[in-house]
Amino acid sequence: MMIYLDASALVKRYSDESGAEEMARRFAPGVKPFTSSLTLAEVHAALARKFREGGMDRSQFENIKASFSQDWASSFSVLEVDTTTMSALPDLVSRFPLKASDAVHLSAAIWLRDHFGLGPGVAGGDQSVEFFVADKALASVAAQCGLVIFNPESPRA
Repeated sequence: MMIYLDASALVKRYSDESGAEEMARRFAPGVKPFTSSLTLAEVHAALARKFREGGMDRSQFENIKASFSQDWASSFSVLEVDTTTMSALPDLVSRFPLKASDAVHLSAAIWLRDHFGLGPGVAGGDQSVEFFVADKALASVAAQCGLVIFNPESPRA
């Protein structure tokens, strides 16, 4: 199974909030999940907001930023935001009420699935892209698009 990380789920790896423990449990060593280059900005912005709002002190903020930067350099397969990975975007925003950033992530995950020939009805059957997302509305749309969903805030039993 390939993993695609939406920023809403990934930020839980670096902060103490609902779903953080489940995210840590599922973030297996040796697995190099995919994400969009947009995630770099989204995670940094989310962490900075938590710091500004008093959710962490300066030392924690600097340590978490360093940890994320190290992971970004070595632990993720980053998909560039370009016309190739965004090929599904026009159809997605026509069919579903998506925010632009959500459409970028969903389009990249669909491109990943299609590029590697994964998903329902494909030979090999049990291979798919698991979309890690903590946004329930985006998770619903992603499921309608045939992605396997993992929400760290509501893990499967």
